[in-house]
Amino acid sequence: MRRLPAIPPPRPPLTALDIIDGEHRSLAAVLDALGRYVEPLRQHRVRPDCDVFATILAYIETFADRFHHPKEDEFLFRALRGRTREADPVLRRLQHEHAVGPAELEALKGALLRTRGGGERDLDEFAFRLEAYARGQAEHLRVEDDLVVPMARRFLTPRDWEPIDAAFRAHRDPFFGIGANGPIGGLMRRAVALA
Repeated sequence: MRRLPAIPPPRPPLTALDIIDGEHRSLAAVLDALGRYVEPLRQHRVRPDCDVFATILAYIETFADRFHHPKEDEFLFRALRGRTREADPVLRRLQHEHAVGPAELEALKGALLRTRGGGERDLDEFAFRLEAYARGQAEHLRVEDDLVVPMARRFLTPRDWEPIDAAFRAHRDPFFGIGANGPIGGLMRRAVALA
């Protein structure tokens, strides 16, 4: 008698920390690809492919600024504030960065548009803004991973995690899924290849 393959048990649902880790890895992959483009721009070896960059920046705007950061502010940071004052300085800094990030991204998009038919000064400005943006966002992720997540693990109770987990499960990366190997990888490889 032939045996049917065993059906694996269902996986437990992802926690907010699993999702945050995956989302941070996706964002870090995008930022790394952007950062690799800076030096060739500075040396005027390449001109930015405006379509590729516009797509990447639209991804960051939609995913990070409209989905990821608001969930952190409303659920994770609020719960952490309710459990400890120790997190207050770093949370103030991160929320300020969440608030100014969209304006920095708009300035970067404006600099990108000026490179179409622009001169070396326009390329230099775009390279400067691109480097500052990528570096700032990478540092932002590092602070969340190295400071906020350990404090959340230490101070939040299982009951605190329930609404946080639910919120992060409700809205996932709207385009590319979790992790650096999602479909955005092809777009990132194209950007890196151009660099």
